[in-house]
Amino acid sequence: MRSWFIFIWCTAILIFTCTSSFHDFIEFGVVRFRWDGHPTFSDFLSPLPYDLSKGFLLQKLGHIIAFHVLTVLLLMKFRSHMIILALAASFAALTEFMQLYFNRGGRAFDIGFDLLGILLTLAIASLFRIKHSDRINLNN
Repeated sequence: MRSWFIFIWCTAILIFTCTSSFHDFIEFGVVRFRWDGHPTFSDFLSPLPYDLSKGFLLQKLGHIIAFHVLTVLLLMKFRSHMIILALAASFAALTEFMQLYFNRGGRAFDIGFDLLGILLTLAIASLFRIKHSDRINLNN
């Protein structure tokens, strides 16, 4: 059952990231996919914009939250933080790369925001694991 939740969440992330207009998806519920067989790969290495608008920051918060949820789901399935990090980071890179083919702005810096959500979640999980194991040791 946990695998299904992971699959469903990954599918949702793919729909959010590959729909041709995120704005139209959020505002009007329109999901459209436009394939571009010859994307501009140099766009992938574009830097962060100088103007960090509220909308831009909300979008980046969405990256962090989406990959936080994915990491929580993976924590429920796997024990190894290294496996979870590898799976989640690979999926983050895949989604950003795929956006180039769907007329969306796949960017390397977005992988950084995804990693922020992944690593914060793993750090929090590690802290809870350490606190939990300390309690077990104190009771022995």
